[in-house]
Amino acid sequence: MMKAVVVEATGGVEVLQYKDHEAPPQFSPQNKALVKNEYAGLNFIDTYHRSGLYPRELSPFILGQEGGGVIEGLPNDVDSDHLGFKVGDRVVYGAFGSYAEYTSVPLDKLVPVPDDMDMKTAIACMTQGLTAHYLSSSVGAGI
Repeated sequence: MMKAVVVEATGGVEVLQYKDHEAPPQFSPQNKALVKNEYAGLNFIDTYHRSGLYPRELSPFILGQEGGGVIEGLPNDVDSDHLGFKVGDRVVYGAFGSYAEYTSVPLDKLVPVPDDMDMKTAIACMTQGLTAHYLSSSVGAGI
């Protein structure tokens, strides 16, 4: 079991439940890594999922689309030398379920965190940082 922010019915903030939830498996044959989260990005789109404006297929579901932490498990059917990642690597990602202690993340959604960057900065560079970069680049280009 792990702790997670779970939504069982859409609505306002009152539907958020911080509770025990089944943890994802450590070893997955589905090309996913198990990440022990250190931080989760808080983004406006999370309010859309919570309220039902952007419906989610699963119910209940764990909120959050962006997180960062350390890889604790990799697929058991793939040679880890060919994955580009290994257990213990620090990563950030964009995938559902980041408001939890652990998230099962598709390998193609993982981004390595450089050794000289702290995790807080790395997670801030995901959606919010890329948005700021895009806007500042667009304005600078005269768009």
